[in-house]
Amino acid sequence: MTIAIDFDGVIHAYSKGWHDGTIYDGPVPGALDGLRRLLDQDAIFIFTTREPEQVMPWLESHGFDVTIDDRCGVCPNGIANICAACMGSGLLTFWNERGQLLVTNRKLAATAYLDDRAVRFTDWEQALADLAKEQ
Repeated sequence: MTIAIDFDGVIHAYSKGWHDGTIYDGPVPGALDGLRRLLDQDAIFIFTTREPEQVMPWLESHGFDVTIDDRCGVCPNGIANICAACMGSGLLTFWNERGQLLVTNRKLAATAYLDDRAVRFTDWEQALADLAKEQ
């Protein structure tokens, strides 16, 4: 499986909201152990509205092997041709590497999305009712 995990509010505690744009909090309780458990069995990518270069060092400081979704310009055309410089992130349309986190601000294909602000969609009637409850 490929699992997409939101950064702010799911991994980073994000207790003040956007605040000043910095990553100011520690991890949500259980987040780091949860990520490690998932990495043992699944491909995981972190999605964020932040620049991936901002999130990468925070995750690395907590002991994770991290790459970012960046267009390096080195990879030849086609996802089958992966360069050593970006490990394929220059052309990613999906992520299936286990043991390494990808950080991206793009929505890639995933089996599941884990997000603290999600509204689950089953049909439009339910979605509109759930969104009305949020207001």
